[in-house]
Amino acid sequence: MKPLGRSILILLCIILSHASFSQTKNNPWLVNFGANAINNPVRDQDLDGRFKTWNLNTAGFRLSVGRLVKNKITFETVFSLNSIEDNTPISEELQGVEYPYISLDGMFKYQFTKGLGLIDPYVTIGGGYTWLDTIGAGTVAGGVGVNIWVGNRFGFNIQSVYKHAFKEYGLKHYQHSAGIVFRFGGKDTDGDGINDDVDACPDLFGIIEANGCPDADGDTVIDSEDLCPNDFGPATMRGCPDNDGDGTPDKYDKCPTVKGAINDDGCPRIDTDGDGIDDRFDKCPQQPGVKENQGCPKVLTPLEKKQQANAQRQQIIERNAKIKQQVINDLNNLSKTIVFNNGKTSLTTKGEQALDEIFKIMDLQKNMKFHITGHTDNVGSKATNLALSDKRAASAKAYLIKKGIEANRLTSQGYGEENPIADNNTSEGRLKNRRIEIYITN
Repeated sequence: MKPLGRSILILLCIILSHASFSQTKNNPWLVNFGANAINNPVRDQDLDGRFKTWNLNTAGFRLSVGRLVKNKITFETVFSLNSIEDNTPISEELQGVEYPYISLDGMFKYQFTKGLGLIDPYVTIGGGYTWLDTIGAGTVAGGVGVNIWVGNRFGFNIQSVYKHAFKEYGLKHYQHSAGIVFRFGGKDTDGDGINDDVDACPDLFGIIEANGCPDADGDTVIDSEDLCPNDFGPATMRGCPDNDGDGTPDKYDKCPTVKGAINDDGCPRIDTDGDGIDDRFDKCPQQPGVKENQGCPKVLTPLEKKQQANAQRQQIIERNAKIKQQVINDLNNLSKTIVFNNGKTSLTTKGEQALDEIFKIMDLQKNMKFHITGHTDNVGSKATNLALSDKRAASAKAYLIKKGIEANRLTSQGYGEENPIADNNTSEGRLKNRRIEIYITN
């Protein structure tokens, strides 16, 4: 058997050296060599119990060579040599006789990890021809296996395959094998484990994820196309980070921590001082300015400063005049509702409510001073009316001081019947003449 095995092995190596199948992108060729054991648990009607269940010949071996056909699919040619011992010979002379076992198969393998992991499991299916002594039969085979890689090229293999013979006299059996695997292939100039024919950067050490090109930050954008080769970033950003997620890469984002529009250099449009110039372009963002001075106030000539000051003063005067006029109108309207008890100086509830509203106005305008005047109709003597009007004006003044208005801001005086605003000959006119008026004195 040994001379025959050597001859077949030499012939097989010559045939396999011309094979043109495929294994992995990095190392396309794979050679597997090791021992194999034949497990014969299946009882055929014609061969029932004849052969030993487990058979392992130390001179036997299993040799395969293959290449990856496409993606994870590998085709390999397999040659196996072993022997099977006769367990129940026809005659005593044949007791312990070993029959040579030879098989030649073509198998397809599906690798689950593309051969890139430490543990590389696969399933295999195919067919071939198996000889037991001089009797041969076609077989179909299927099984599972695993490669355990020690490095990029070297590893160990364990495999179990069931072979089913088409002929009744053929041997149906399991073949278990263990051995070493070695993968090799094309030229790898830069030594990055990726062959030149599939390496997009054959002269630069790279990584598999970037098709053999260098990628310093590991973002899958190769350094030659990466605008930020040392900062991890998505391919949509040309390899640059975008921390605020506004679509403008940080490298070109003038506001990298705040979302903004691409057309605005990644910055939001903020104009704190309201001068129409965005803060990012405004050198004086807290102070209104002009575009010609980059957002800062315009540098004025002495004449312009004087004109500006005059304009500002005029604005203040006009504003104060408007405020003063509004206060006058409000006081006039409220004063008309100040009512005293008939013939007395005490306020009615309605009169107190009117003074409460007047207090709010006076308290708000703290720089204003006021004069409260009292008036009556012409019923009664002049002296009596004068005294009554004076006391009523003083009563209104005292009420406001009690509420919280400073005394030095208020003066009061009664004018009796001297200043009528309506005809005292009618009841309506006399009602209008009995009144309180409040004036601004500064």
